[in-house]
Amino acid sequence: MHRIGVLGGTGEIGSRILNLLKGEYSLMASYHSQFRPSAAGCEYVKLDIADTEQLQHFCRQCDVLINCAGASFLNGEKVARMAAEWQVPYIDPSGEAFLEERLADRKDKAVFVLSAGYFPGMSGLLMRHVCQSFDTPETISGLSVSEEIPSMSAIEDFILTNLSGFGTALSYYEQGAVVRDEGERRERIRGREFRFQNYLTVETARVAQHYGLQEAHWYHSSFGDRVIRKLQEAVIQYKLGRAGYKSIVREVIEIFRQTMAGREHFSYTRIEGQGLLGKERTLTRAEVSSPCSSEISAIIAAYAAKAVLAKPLPAGIHYAMDIIDMEEILKDPAELKAEIRISKVVLEQEVDDEYEEGEL
Repeated sequence: MHRIGVLGGTGEIGSRILNLLKGEYSLMASYHSQFRPSAAGCEYVKLDIADTEQLQHFCRQCDVLINCAGASFLNGEKVARMAAEWQVPYIDPSGEAFLEERLADRKDKAVFVLSAGYFPGMSGLLMRHVCQSFDTPETISGLSVSEEIPSMSAIEDFILTNLSGFGTALSYYEQGAVVRDEGERRERIRGREFRFQNYLTVETARVAQHYGLQEAHWYHSSFGDRVIRKLQEAVIQYKLGRAGYKSIVREVIEIFRQTMAGREHFSYTRIEGQGLLGKERTLTRAEVSSPCSSEISAIIAAYAAKAVLAKPLPAGIHYAMDIIDMEEILKDPAELKAEIRISKVVLEQEVDDEYEEGEL
């Protein structure tokens, strides 16, 4: 039986990944301070990710390694290189473009799967699924709202990945060009009004280029002025090389805790695309929602591991949206703590301008 290793197996995402994979694979999970006794099918191991010898011993016992141990920006490269040394496919719920750049010298020697989380990850998979629903995809538009209290590592990853090129703010994709748009849109979701602005993510641009789309938008919801100011402070502290940015991150978590008091917690993503299906101009909508974004991240990471074990990948840097079959996820809704809905509407039918001779 294949063994899947999960670093950070007692965390928000790691524990959910283990729950999705239990019974199908032999599992090994690491913990740092939250002791967890081993159980049937899952061995828990105390591990300090900074200890190279411990990390090496863990990696070489796995057929696939999923890294959920803290912010990927801080430890992803180290763990990925260790996995590569032992030829163990590496899966990262984050990663994105910054890790691709850091691993460029190893991409021909090992398997790396990046963006295997909620955003990027599920967002890209839904975009790809929508584009593939057309004979000729034309446009795509996506947005995401997360109403929950984020973890320390989630905020750190958000800050640090933005520093390395998460996307282009106040911009969208049009005919291969990046177009500036400082406008704002408002939309009510679950009874609350949210403000959105264009933020062309690396993932959205990649999908648009791959499918030759005419236009592509990703709309980013605003955190609110107070949180944004704190995040900007944290970025400055980090650039100055000061550990003080961590205390600012804790302040941000406290702001979210105060803001979310008494509110329903949920994460919601919607992708809408238009294109031609035969002669019909069609709109396809894909939606995913869950009480917790970590549930959605766990789904993508778990199914990425399944995909890697089902069909070994060639050495290189891969993205989760390119290796996961969305139909496999859609077949297992009862097992998932997330709701995924796909709908399709015909907007208009193309008129055939060719007429037979003598026809008026």
